[in-house]
Amino acid sequence: MEKHRIGLLDSFRFIAVTIVVLYHLTNPLTIGSHDAGLTFPVFRYGYLGVEFFFIISGFVISYSLENTATIGVFFLHRFKRLFPAMLLYSLITFAVVCWLDIAHFFRNAHYSRNLLPGFTFINPAIWSNLTGIDFHWINGSYWSLWTEVQFYFISACVYFLNKKRFFTNMLLAGIIISIVKDVPGILINDHNELVSKYGLIQFFKSWQYCSELFNLTFYITWFMCGVIFYQLYKGIVFKGNIFRIAGSIAILYLLYYDIHTYFNSLLWGMLAGTVVMLVLFLLLIYKKQYLQFLNNKLLRRIGVISYGIYLIHEEIGILLMRLYGPYMGKWITLAPYIVLILMIIVAELGYRYVERKVNYFTRKRPSPLAPEAKIA
Repeated sequence: MEKHRIGLLDSFRFIAVTIVVLYHLTNPLTIGSHDAGLTFPVFRYGYLGVEFFFIISGFVISYSLENTATIGVFFLHRFKRLFPAMLLYSLITFAVVCWLDIAHFFRNAHYSRNLLPGFTFINPAIWSNLTGIDFHWINGSYWSLWTEVQFYFISACVYFLNKKRFFTNMLLAGIIISIVKDVPGILINDHNELVSKYGLIQFFKSWQYCSELFNLTFYITWFMCGVIFYQLYKGIVFKGNIFRIAGSIAILYLLYYDIHTYFNSLLWGMLAGTVVMLVLFLLLIYKKQYLQFLNNKLLRRIGVISYGIYLIHEEIGILLMRLYGPYMGKWITLAPYIVLILMIIVAELGYRYVERKVNYFTRKRPSPLAPEAKIA
């Protein structure tokens, strides 16, 4: 969305990446500290920033698809957007961890083979199954990129199969993908004798394993919220279209069902955070003036470089907290914010001197797939 960039979406990205980073940098289990004064309780739910990114992606990808000529061009642009930063920050993470992590706290980041899942955006378990070699993410945060890529694939296929019916078909696909993960558990637990009688237990266990491997099944409803919001942003009215209304309600119910089922111990915090995210998007669409406090140049800029911050922050940030945080004494409460600022500086430099230059170079070269296509 370069030519028609919505500034408030970048502010939303700022919120998402900030709470994710502070969640990781203030978690006693990861930073090796039990100082309760390190953070506000709200950062306990900072992982919801990832789900916020998923909603933003559903919105942005819907826009991008409408402004892309072919499915090949769409994937080419996604690759150009994602790969340069992944290459840069994976190598930096690998080098810094090998240098600083003498205690091997991040053991997986010490093996160069673990660069492969990140470079390909493919779940390490798939590479392990294909090769018989033990693969892991070199950086724990990279798991969400695999989820994003799955959504790109599904949404692009649905869009280019029938552009006019994209929203209707996407609602149906989202509902099916969300439901499919729960079928094995229901049949195994509630119909165990019947399933055993026909020797289907292993089949359903394999089904369950595949649902976990292709984890979009657990997160599709978040993306679908973004897809729905984009339709509302365009001014598409659901009045008179029963399926679109029912489908949108079904997506919201399935979102609630997943939160209740898989995050029951954190239910009220998750629900509150989800409501805040949904309200922010509704305000963006209908009452943008109420969000002017977010329409800040610095916040938008951090949102623009949020992808780089997300890729670089976890292993290196936590290592810095563990190694140098204790030296700050009574100022330890400032450590997460200092590290966050450092990550922002690194991401800004990476964006200026690597991501933007690669993007400029590739834009100057005509695409053999569709030279005339708009770049989303």
